[in-house]
Amino acid sequence: MSREASKKEQALCRFSTTRFLRCPVCEASLRLPQGAGSLSCKNNHSFDVARQGYLNLFLGAQNSQYDRDLFVARQKVFAAGVYDPLVAVVAQLMDRLNLKAPCILDAGCGEGSFLAKISEYVGESKLIGLDLARDGIRLATSHGAPVMWLVADLARLPLEAASVDVLLNVLSPANYGEFRRVLKPEGTLIKVLPGEDYLVEIRERLPGLTPYSNQEVLGKFVDQIHVEECLPLQYHVGVTEELWAAMVQMTPLSRKREILGDRPGRLTIDLQILKGSWTES
Repeated sequence: MSREASKKEQALCRFSTTRFLRCPVCEASLRLPQGAGSLSCKNNHSFDVARQGYLNLFLGAQNSQYDRDLFVARQKVFAAGVYDPLVAVVAQLMDRLNLKAPCILDAGCGEGSFLAKISEYVGESKLIGLDLARDGIRLATSHGAPVMWLVADLARLPLEAASVDVLLNVLSPANYGEFRRVLKPEGTLIKVLPGEDYLVEIRERLPGLTPYSNQEVLGKFVDQIHVEECLPLQYHVGVTEELWAAMVQMTPLSRKREILGDRPGRLTIDLQILKGSWTES
């Protein structure tokens, strides 16, 4: 495809070969007729591909909890390489699956930085980045990654049953009922959740916060899914003034709270990476 092709033209090319999207109104299959700029179903529900290169399949009111400033800050943090070690570990996990041209869904992708970085590792594949926040998805299109970006709800994924090979859920809420529905029977779920010391330097500077525990989230995963691997990942990153400001801005905990104390010299990235499926090996 020509580099001069617009974001919308590139998105239309990707959506034209898609056979796994379904209508959020009636759940019929969505198709992109040749030469059209909209996907439609047999019941004539139609959805335009935005000029920025994404498809909006969410019919409700937008959630204002995460605003554009938060997503811009998150892009800066990813661009600084803060989460590169996490990207490398997840890419290795997927490489060991030995899948050919898999369909990979990032459910709760935010502004798309994680999936854009993953796209550099996975070769030929169908990549879908999905989030409820339109501001996040609009920013995601700026990466130029070969991804189908969707505004949609995790509680009602606009995907056909058993259509996804790998589902990524990175520092984001989960809907295990929908995840199980869209994953293929042999499909893999990779979930990343914060550890107890994740960004502890920020938490210590926000008054009134109780110590964080991930046991409830971890318990829900273990109750739902056959766990194949549980990998801890902890490291530290140096903090400049610019990076500190971005890290604070991207953290929902800092909304309506004043950060107290001086900037730390480093930040703790403490994560757990869970790999599982609904089929015991």
